[in-house]
Amino acid sequence: MSVAQTRKRDASTRPTLALSAREKRERSTRMVKSGFAWLIAAVYLFPVYWMVTTSLKDRAETFASPPHLVPHSVALDSYRSAFSLEYGVWTALGNSFVIALGTLVLTLVVAVPAAYAVARFRDVVSTSMMVLLTVVQLLPAIAISIPMFVMFRQMELINTYVSIIIADLSVTLPFAVILLRPYFKQFPYEVEEAAKLDGLGSISTIIRIIIPTIRPGVVMIGSFAFLMAWGEFTFALTLSTQQEIQPLTVALNRLIGQYGTNWNQLMAVATLIATPVLAIFIALQRYIVAGLAGGATKG
Repeated sequence: MSVAQTRKRDASTRPTLALSAREKRERSTRMVKSGFAWLIAAVYLFPVYWMVTTSLKDRAETFASPPHLVPHSVALDSYRSAFSLEYGVWTALGNSFVIALGTLVLTLVVAVPAAYAVARFRDVVSTSMMVLLTVVQLLPAIAISIPMFVMFRQMELINTYVSIIIADLSVTLPFAVILLRPYFKQFPYEVEEAAKLDGLGSISTIIRIIIPTIRPGVVMIGSFAFLMAWGEFTFALTLSTQQEIQPLTVALNRLIGQYGTNWNQLMAVATLIATPVLAIFIALQRYIVAGLAGGATKG
């Protein structure tokens, strides 16, 4: 083989070797990032795992030293005790569903047209509304719960689902409008004009054309509205003094005694509260991720 042919062969194999080395580095980088992500996920999910395992232990094993990471024997006594009539957990479960579903429906009914208006009518009023919604999100729930209690007491709405749903709406509505606005802003206005030429009004255009197009954003907003209302505690505790109206988060507080806490029963109810949250995220994760990504990338 001549010298020229040898040099030509070496030159042709050099890019392949360089490419192989670069692929190895990229693969190693991906493995390190994946391992770091799994570590973070494990840290965040460990309290959930400990909550579930504690609910399946008996009282002696709960306070064992050193702690048992895996229950030696599964005990369901804590669930039987927690769901007895003493604590009213089943009634609270129904109340939580009513409040969360009511907040979900009312959030979508108000947020969709409000976000459309803010996105389409770019004037001083819409800009001021966006600033106001952002400021409202910064307020802690405890700061507005007492004024709401006074207001609803004057309206004789204390111990009703309506007061708790409206209070929860003060948290979910600003969040929904802010995240839905980019979807409406990026929707082609020409499509709306074509729909109007076909005889559709603004509401019909939103319902029949825009909402199916921005479905990931609507599903994301609905999911977060349900979950926010499902886990809300401050408004529910402030606006409901009767056990017949209180949701699960307040019922959880009943398991904390003045002289001690039965951690097994407490974790059993906490597991019940967390189950719909995990189920919704698992079932709708594709829409939630797409909705968050779409809302973040749209201007």
